[in-house]
Amino acid sequence: MTEENELVRLEGFVASLLEKFNALQAENADLTECLGRREETIVNLQDDLASMKDARGEVSSRVSSLIGQIEDWEVSSNVSVGESDGENSDENDSEGESSESGVQGDLFTGDDEKEQY
Repeated sequence: MTEENELVRLEGFVASLLEKFNALQAENADLTECLGRREETIVNLQDDLASMKDARGEVSSRVSSLIGQIEDWEVSSNVSVGESDGENSDENDSEGESSESGVQGDLFTGDDEKEQY
């Protein structure tokens, strides 16, 4: 009977090992699938980041272009921030307007309106 008991005990041990092995294989499959989804998410996020960097570069370029246009306008119209504030404050005060309009105020007025001031 001892041999029989040992065989039964060995069979139980092998069955237990097989169950644990199958559970570990299932867990491994789940983790592999999860890892695949995470890697796919990482790739998608990297693509999104690259496109956002491109968009940011484009916006930066456009803003730089606008700043350059404003600077060119200031040079071509002989307007500087220092001159504009000093000259406009005297003129605006005499006409009852505030002296807060600087270079930006001139940007949005047409040539006809500038001649009136």
